[in-house]
Amino acid sequence: MWIFLSLIAAVIFAVVSVIDKLLLDKHLPSISVLYLWTIFGMVFYAILVLAITGLPLDSSPSALLICLGSGLTLGLGIASMFWSLKREEASRAIAIVNTNPIFVALLAIPILGEYLSAIQWLALFLVIVGGTFISLRKSTGRNIFGFSRYTPILIGSSICWGIAHMSAKYALQDLPLPTVFAIQQLGISVVLACVTKKQAWIELKSCMRHTDTCFLMIVGEAILPYIAIVLGLIAINNGPVSVVTSLLATRPMFVFLLASILSMKRLRIMDEPLTKGTLTTKILSISIIILGVTGLTIW
Repeated sequence: MWIFLSLIAAVIFAVVSVIDKLLLDKHLPSISVLYLWTIFGMVFYAILVLAITGLPLDSSPSALLICLGSGLTLGLGIASMFWSLKREEASRAIAIVNTNPIFVALLAIPILGEYLSAIQWLALFLVIVGGTFISLRKSTGRNIFGFSRYTPILIGSSICWGIAHMSAKYALQDLPLPTVFAIQQLGISVVLACVTKKQAWIELKSCMRHTDTCFLMIVGEAILPYIAIVLGLIAINNGPVSVVTSLLATRPMFVFLLASILSMKRLRIMDEPLTKGTLTTKILSISIIILGVTGLTIW
């Protein structure tokens, strides 16, 4: 069941990633507007959950701190991912961020006592290779390949996502899932609030007057992400976190498919490059990542 939930969450996250890219490229004047709207949604759902379930007054302080730390770390990962997504191709950016199962596995083995077989270690290596390969792009001035300038930031985001997932798994051992969800969202909100500019309030009000922008913001940023987050937490709570995060890392494949369809000449909703060389590189890279993810599910 948790395998199915992980894959459904990956598909929903892929749709959200594409909507993020559309909003940042064509609808929003700045990233701060997206940060601010995300804060509204997270605080709303966190308060709603805590109002229904009650405050975790009898919970372990250390578990609550770890849960909050998970949210703060995830906030850093989300903020850096949004920043890079504004400047990088969606399929490339999301593929690099979703190499986080590597960091999850490296942490989960000594801390949570999880075990990986030789095949799964090989699979982790494939994920690294796929994520690295897709982050390469041909230089316009030279006939060589070079890393994108945003690759280090995306790798940093991947590390943050990995630490956040592992911390959430640890917190779920002592806290109920609704509490982990609520506190994690509050932690993310704190980080995003620190990087949101003051003029975002005025810009958000102006953007929401446009029907198409309002629709994308509500569906893509206020509904779908939280469905995916809850499904992901349920999967993490019921399965090995190193394998669950690997299944969530199939998101690049779905992002690539959606972005490519929306970039076709008949639609032109997105502007992902569809040259033969670019498509070959992305398909090969994502295939390697998916092969690695498949290997990680073998027990």
